Amino acid sequence: MASSNVRLFQKSGALFDSILVPTDGSALSIAAALKAVVFAKRVDARMVIYHSIPAYQYPVYVGGMPYEYPSEVEYETQCKSVADRYLTLVADAAVAQGVTVLKRMEFNGNPAQAIVEMAKREGCSLIFMGSHGRSGLSRIFLGNIAFKTLTLAHMPVLVDRCTPDEISQAEELMRRSAIEP
Repeated sequence: MASSNVRLFQKSGALFDSILVPTDGSALSIAAALKAVVFAKRVDARMVIYHSIPAYQYPVYVGGMPYEYPSEVEYETQCKSVADRYLTLVADAAVAQGVTVLKRMEFNGNPAQAIVEMAKREGCSLIFMGSHGRSGLSRIFLGNIAFKTLTLAHMPVLVDRCTPDEISQAEELMRRSAIEP
């Protein structure tokens, strides 16, 4: 390993000054985001919390259109509203801890690529995300955004595996905030 690739952890100066924290709105991702708040406070970093919304898919049916299918505008409005609720939940926790936070959301069909691109655009030095910790065939068939992000990112990615208690606490916080876990 070349010595220029080695980064020393120093007590002075911030190694991670800006952290991207993606969330999909699941209790697991909210639990990981809440842990990221604690981490960001500890290392004195700002947070960029991010939600990638799947792009609108036009319905294709052989017998006509379904009875009530949202238009593209309705879909985007509803998705932005729901995403803002997820992001606000984490942002409020960050602000309560004195962490500077930015909220970002966008429509994108490839979440892992979108996470890496957002981290670059926002000048983040770390991506902090949760994972179910699946392995073997379940990871192959279900896909794994954390694994895909790890393979695409050219920056540190901290993948956290939340405990069942942390996920339960996130679910309770979501219920108190009138968000379906």
